[in-house]
Amino acid sequence: MKFLHTGDLHLGKLFYELSLLPDQENMLEQIYNTLHTAKESPYDALVIAGDVYDRAVPSPEAVSLFDAFLTRLRQNFPQLKIIIIPGNHDSARRLAFASHMLAFQDIYIYSAPEDLEKPIVFPDAVLYGLPFLTPGFFSPEETAQVDMVQTALDTILHHYRQHHTDKELLLCAHLFAAGGEESQSERSFVGTAQQVPVALFKDFRYVALGHLHRCQQVAANMWYSGSPLAYSFSEADAAKYVLDVTILPKANPTVTKIPIEPVHPVVRRCGSFEDFFRDTCNAFADCRNAFLEICCTDTYLIENPMNQLKSRYPYLLSFRQDEALRREGLSTINERRDLLQKSKSNLPSEEIFEAFIRDIYGTLPENFEAEKALFVQTMTDLQREMQE
Repeated sequence: MKFLHTGDLHLGKLFYELSLLPDQENMLEQIYNTLHTAKESPYDALVIAGDVYDRAVPSPEAVSLFDAFLTRLRQNFPQLKIIIIPGNHDSARRLAFASHMLAFQDIYIYSAPEDLEKPIVFPDAVLYGLPFLTPGFFSPEETAQVDMVQTALDTILHHYRQHHTDKELLLCAHLFAAGGEESQSERSFVGTAQQVPVALFKDFRYVALGHLHRCQQVAANMWYSGSPLAYSFSEADAAKYVLDVTILPKANPTVTKIPIEPVHPVVRRCGSFEDFFRDTCNAFADCRNAFLEICCTDTYLIENPMNQLKSRYPYLLSFRQDEALRREGLSTINERRDLLQKSKSNLPSEEIFEAFIRDIYGTLPENFEAEKALFVQTMTDLQREMQE
């Protein structure tokens, strides 16, 4: 048996308020082409391990994109089985719309407790689906992720042992397996109690996982395909893949990474403002078509850097000035310490007032001299009243 494993599509995702739908359309085209080029030795299934959409209520454009993708697959690969589970970004009930009708087209969406006992049966293997489990999936009392996963696995294993022990046991699941490496683009679960021990999955030949966005193997039989596009700058320059998985009887699965090439790579580069503004040696030429984050190394703040650099780097999305802000913060702390010392001294009150205004606003207003004169007059009047 051979199938393609992907997940965490996050269709409709906004990246710094920029729609990624054109990039995601290209990504789906690459997945389609992977299936197409294997027509001589076709895939048995496409497994999508959750987070089809980025939001529980996806945009109409995102829904249309996925609808067109599934329709094209069904038209051109009539024997391909398509297995989909909802992730923590999806609304399970919305994703499962028309799921009973779609099952007649070999498109299977696992979203409800009863679906745990409805595996997809292949000649040599059987594949179960385990959607992201929200509190109350089984009962109002059972809310901890690891407990619900254990209940679900008990149900699956009982069904498998009753009906399919002559076949290899496979699972598609959306969860946080303990030991997996996060990026910043996943929606985190609350607490480490939500991480699921990999030992619970020892009976499965292969577990196709979704949720973590880095492609990684977390156990001998467990893989995250990762998201097919980078969705945060913590994933900058990370390679993205879909996984070609081959299952042979009584053997470890063979997993091959198939690269996905983004329209706009996500990159992070460091240097001074002048380095990027001048770029006389074209050191950053590869950033012109990239979703770019600049980590500025200057020790002073640059005013409106995005506006100055956008013409050269049209997809510049983030300009970080961490070092300058750190130094600015230290400078502000020192100024406030000096101000506290001055307030305890016998300096003229107008000097203390001027230092206070600078600390609050960063500069003096245009009419400051008039305001200072009013302050001095007020202080003089107060002192006179206190002496009377």
